[in-house]
Amino acid sequence: MQEHNELAHPNNNATGTTALQPMDFTDILDGILTLYRSHLPLFFGIVAVYVILGFSIDQISVFLIQEGSVLGINTIVIGFTVLGNTVVSIWVVAGLIYASAQVFLRREITTKAALQQASRRFLPYVWSGILWGLVVGGLFVTVIGIPFAIYFSMRWGLYSLPVLFEETTGRNALRRSTELVKGSWWRVFGIMLAISLISFMIGFILQESFEFILSLIGIAAPEAPANFLEQLQRLYMPISSEMGWFSYSVRRLVSLSIAFITMPIGPIGSTLLYFDLRIRKEAYDVESQVGD
Repeated sequence: MQEHNELAHPNNNATGTTALQPMDFTDILDGILTLYRSHLPLFFGIVAVYVILGFSIDQISVFLIQEGSVLGINTIVIGFTVLGNTVVSIWVVAGLIYASAQVFLRREITTKAALQQASRRFLPYVWSGILWGLVVGGLFVTVIGIPFAIYFSMRWGLYSLPVLFEETTGRNALRRSTELVKGSWWRVFGIMLAISLISFMIGFILQESFEFILSLIGIAAPEAPANFLEQLQRLYMPISSEMGWFSYSVRRLVSLSIAFITMPIGPIGSTLLYFDLRIRKEAYDVESQVGD
């Protein structure tokens, strides 16, 4: 495949220290921390785009909803808000994944270049995500299909790198993910679950800390949540009509600030897992050294 050959030529002007060798679970977790810490300006620069655009979209939508009184108009505004935030989120995550791959291979990469690649490969990336979502979501809505949904979510879960890095098509990205995950499904499942839980727990701890600080200084202090789901709703989906513009804005900034910190964790982790599988299955470390 063309994309395989393309991968075998890392830039000799290397700036990182990551060794191209098989990684166990501990190595991947350590690699996430190492890449994150070593390239903070790069990752924060990419996520800053999400924070700025996301907050701007939310503020515009709140203004339009408060000024409007027609339910139909408000519904349209909310729909465009959700769509806008979704597009920005997908675009930024794609940029994070591509940037993670480049820094892992010790290549020079800038925020602008990462987002440009995300823009260039946006449509096939979205298409592969739609295919993934249709199958996984369709199976998940039935009780009997839930185990199959979990199975395919992992089997096809590494489609991002083939689309963004190998530049394959959306459908071929799912096949490529299947090739890499085959024979390692349980390992992939365990690592991806651990990464997701770590990211979630960091976000949840930060959310609770921000809630305590806001309550302490008397800004946008919430009523005590009735249950765990209400805390999740405040973390990820604050609703302006329930708390007023100022309180909503503060909480939205809090949720975006938490995303600013936690958003790179998943993309870096999935990237490391992708290269680990390539190294194990395709001797990619040997290919790369020969390419040098």
